[in-house]
Amino acid sequence: LAQPSGMEWYKLQSPTDNTLRHITFVDSLTGWAAGDSGTIIHTTDGGNSWVEQNSGVQTNITDIFSVDRNLGWALTYRDSVPFITIILNTTDGGENWIAEDFPDTNTYMQTIFFFDSLNGFIGGNYIAHTSDGGKSWIEIDSSKLVFSVMNFSFYNRQIGYACRGRH
Repeated sequence: LAQPSGMEWYKLQSPTDNTLRHITFVDSLTGWAAGDSGTIIHTTDGGNSWVEQNSGVQTNITDIFSVDRNLGWALTYRDSVPFITIILNTTDGGENWIAEDFPDTNTYMQTIFFFDSLNGFIGGNYIAHTSDGGKSWIEIDSSKLVFSVMNFSFYNRQIGYACRGRH
């Protein structure tokens, strides 16, 4: 992990040897990183120290996102047939992660983003929206979508970008 300081980057110590591929911060001090083998690590001091959290899964985390110090989501997948998307959710800063299957068992979701505790998007084979904190998901019109979504970035609630490549 690296931390920017002006134009310089510094390597930070990690409590795991597992590869970390995704990171989310809610302020300058509080953040999470996630990656292989269900690894989630958490910092409350800007990355100077990290502690491992028990995600409850052994599969790779494909994305992690938090809206505040308590509320966050991560994505992984079932490691046996059917290989469905699993949404991990925490309401206590990652002390406990609750796993729930994504309702559409015929798709693979790769990335997740929330504006607040209720409104968010999930993307993969298509893009879906929730307005109830992830209890239900509604597929949005992605008829022009010619690629699987790997990541989101939002400028505001009306303008967002998705990236990946052709499938």
